[in-house]
Amino acid sequence: QIQSQQSEVTRILDGKNIKYELVDISQDNALREEMRAKAGNPKAIPPQIVNGDQYCGDYELFVEAVEQNTLQEFLKLA
Repeated sequence: QIQSQQSEVTRILDGKNIKYELVDISQDNALREEMRAKAGNPKAIPPQIVNGDQYCGDYELFVEAVEQNTLQEFLKLA
């Protein structure tokens, strides 16, 4: 499920020509803890979307932003 959600996020970002960097937290506990700290949730699971140091949200919020045509605001690009 995580992989299909990540694929969906990257497909949408690619389709909108939005540059991004994927961070693989599966092999690095420090990166996993950093993601969870940014999300403010000790049990957060990927994908979590972050713009620099600004936390944007999780997969559900990402999909909601796409559906509501507010992706730029969600990604803190607007």
